[in-house]
Amino acid sequence: MSSLALVKRALGPVRFTTEAQLRGLSRALRLLPSAAKYLGILLLLINARSFPLGWHYRVLYPVAEFLVALQLAKLRLLFSFSGRVEKKAALEAWYEARMPVGFHPLREVWTYKSWASPDDCDFLLHLSNSSYGKAMDCARFRMAIETFPNFLRCGGWAPLAATHYHFIREIPMFAPYEVRASVGAWDDKWIWVISRFVKPPSKRSKFKASSAPVSNTDSNSASASTALPDIFTGIANGNASENGPKTGAPPSATAQALLARAAQTPEADGALVYTVTVAQLCYKLGRRTVPPAVIMAANGFSAPLSASAALDIPDTPSSSLDTPSPSLGTAVRTPPAHWAETRALRASIPALTAFYAGGWREPAGQWWRGALA
Repeated sequence: MSSLALVKRALGPVRFTTEAQLRGLSRALRLLPSAAKYLGILLLLINARSFPLGWHYRVLYPVAEFLVALQLAKLRLLFSFSGRVEKKAALEAWYEARMPVGFHPLREVWTYKSWASPDDCDFLLHLSNSSYGKAMDCARFRMAIETFPNFLRCGGWAPLAATHYHFIREIPMFAPYEVRASVGAWDDKWIWVISRFVKPPSKRSKFKASSAPVSNTDSNSASASTALPDIFTGIANGNASENGPKTGAPPSATAQALLARAAQTPEADGALVYTVTVAQLCYKLGRRTVPPAVIMAANGFSAPLSASAALDIPDTPSSSLDTPSPSLGTAVRTPPAHWAETRALRASIPALTAFYAGGWREPAGQWWRGALA
């Protein structure tokens, strides 16, 4: 039985004025399954980022990228004619090239790029508040790979304790955005990471921002209106407690102060700020908490200038709210004074693990104290 006859039989008593109308309806019914199929494929493609394991792929991609590069480096060394000692030195040099050697932790920005896909947006057609955490997971994981690779090699990790949000503008659906993560402050237990969700500037706006004179009026008023509370910084000053962390300002007060200052500080390249967040984390090796200053010093960070002097706040960790320097890897690498001790530890993973597990308290392991002072 033809499709036209089936249509006639299904419609029954319904009458059509012309045979052409009946043929048009039959053609539409034949095309309906194809249209539904393509519509379903389109919906799947639009929501592909929310497929099972999609979030895991985006978060773990920096790890896979690092491991693939490591295996390729080992493969090249395997087929080289160098001796065993030279190969080991070359592999350590490969690790060292991916470490933040000589960089100031408060002057670096790590960028993660993404876009507001429909599955991450709400019925108001902008990025849902629940989707900001997903993007920050990806940004912080990439930041972790680039800031403390030595600690990760020893089995360390950085659990998240709290996140504070300040929503300034909505991110429209399909709009690209960047998450710019930076270190805001730290004490002897916690480290605060500031993440800015920004609209990437156009080439024209970048030119205007670079050619415009820099004014300190806004930054000075921001510093005066939102002063950071006193945070215990004995780690940075060489007065760490061996029996446990000391407490200064409550962690929530520190996060709120950093959040308020970050919201008042524009981006140096003219990027439009959508949202500012402050995440509170700590470093763990098993059940042991490792001070952030120990982690940063052992991974090559150093402070050529006093961190407190950057914000004119005595005995207070500085903030990355000043004009950010180029991203990691673009600045000139100057090994810090303590780099010889770090190299010696990195030559043996068990020795490095023992240092993180408590060796930093020993008299022989006090070299890290002046690294960030």
